[in-house]
Amino acid sequence: MFDHQNPSYYLRTRLFMDGLMTGNVSMKIFKVKVSDTGRYQCALPSLQKEASIQLIVAQSDVIGSDKPVTVTVGDNAILPCHLEPPSDMTTQTVEWTCDKTIVHVYRNRKDYLDLQDENFRGRTSVFHEEMIRGNISLKLTNVTELDAGSFTCNVPKLQSQVRRGFINLTVEPEESRNKGGQTDDIGGGTGNNTGVITGIAFGVIAGIVALAVLWMKRRNRKGQEREYLPPQSDNAKAIPLE
Repeated sequence: MFDHQNPSYYLRTRLFMDGLMTGNVSMKIFKVKVSDTGRYQCALPSLQKEASIQLIVAQSDVIGSDKPVTVTVGDNAILPCHLEPPSDMTTQTVEWTCDKTIVHVYRNRKDYLDLQDENFRGRTSVFHEEMIRGNISLKLTNVTELDAGSFTCNVPKLQSQVRRGFINLTVEPEESRNKGGQTDDIGGGTGNNTGVITGIAFGVIAGIVALAVLWMKRRNRKGQEREYLPPQSDNAKAIPLE
């Protein structure tokens, strides 16, 4: 049946046998390649019918990131990399390196970490469930200052002129996180100063009120003294009139 089949399609095509009874003569091509691009013809000699369809296979390019990924020591980092347009990468080989050091290798649904650099051991992973959508990003946990550098995502067997993506990882020292905390502390100090100033203001007001109350009491006391002065004695000598 396949004696005259082009070798490049060997074991990559099949018909929908269950659909032939209903007139479905569609063909499925597995593991589509760029070389499969072209016009396909379906002929039914017994019915003297034929039809054709154009298949265009776009090349997927590896896309990294033109912006650096910045994290703090101890954090986790995701280095973005994907295929555009999206392409199933589950059976492909993906190699992550940093300055020619092997970081992570994925091949045909599995991770191959025998040659992984010791600095990255136990700290790298890819998103297996996302491979079918062309997501080949790398997750790096518990980042250290030694991780900073230029990372390369390579798909060596990809049928495309763009097989590599590049991502720069910048790692900030943990002090930067502490500085953020100090900023909060500074803000707290300002709040304390405000509280002190407020307290002083209330103290001054309370002092003024106390002085006012004391002055009023003294004034009332003097008024009472005037009101209750002792009357003059009846024996007081009268001054005769001339």
